[in-house]
Amino acid sequence: MPKAQPRRQRRKEARPAEIMAAGLKLFSERGFAATRLEDVAEAAGVSKATIYLYFDSKAELFKAIVRDVAGSRIGAVEEFIGRFEGTTVDLLTGLFRSIGEVTCVPEIRALMKVVLSEAGNFPDIAAFYRDEVAFRGLGNVARIIERGIARKEFRSCDPVATAQSVIFPIIMNALAQEVFGAKPEIDPDKFLAGHIEFILRGLAADKEQRA
Repeated sequence: MPKAQPRRQRRKEARPAEIMAAGLKLFSERGFAATRLEDVAEAAGVSKATIYLYFDSKAELFKAIVRDVAGSRIGAVEEFIGRFEGTTVDLLTGLFRSIGEVTCVPEIRALMKVVLSEAGNFPDIAAFYRDEVAFRGLGNVARIIERGIARKEFRSCDPVATAQSVIFPIIMNALAQEVFGAKPEIDPDKFLAGHIEFILRGLAADKEQRA
């Protein structure tokens, strides 16, 4: 039987996750500018010096949170797209389900809230989120639309522009949930069902194109 890790070692390995969780909570509640690393250290139950063992600055802590919370999920979506062999309609529908599940994750909504509120004052973190999350997500949707066009399942259109029409309403719905809370008017399941129907009707190839 393998020996259990000493409690101190287990605690050391858990610290980065604990620090990131505390950081995201404070960034969301107070804003990036108003949150000090001292505050994060206190919330995580560690010293400020301990934070610097893992993160060089507050900005690097935020970037690590983005990679951990959002980057890993986008990577899973990219793997799903790469191995999918069915119709593009089924692929896009499956992607919607995945996006719907992801946008219901409180940490994801908190990240979007922080970026939206702090982008003007901290363009570097906004640019990082744009490149690591937003543009990767748009690129994945554009790839799916290009696939559908090539297979004559979708009508000819600008894949990148159309991807924005797909993604941006989903982001706004998620932000509305974060800002206003659970309300019947912004029910995420009803919204996604209606949105995917709207998108698929708009993308559908006409009979002449499919022939």
